[in-house]
Amino acid sequence: MKEICMAPKVHKGVVIFRRWDRHTGLDETATPFTTLDDLFALCLQANDPLFVDRVSIEGEDDAGKQRTLTLVFQSVTISDPD
Repeated sequence: MKEICMAPKVHKGVVIFRRWDRHTGLDETATPFTTLDDLFALCLQANDPLFVDRVSIEGEDDAGKQRTLTLVFQSVTISDPD
């Protein structure tokens, strides 16, 4: 019997933006996306003080099993001289 393999498929994803404010502390905002074009546009919108912290993508592998891929980015902290 031949096993049927499906192509991996993305269902949805979320970009986690992180912002640091000296008065309110660390804040995270989650923004969903459904296509790679949407993901690309969201990442291009990020600017100081809003940074991309993580990207989480949910979908199925070639066997139809649910999978989640999380990409984590490292940020550099610069001390304020005040």
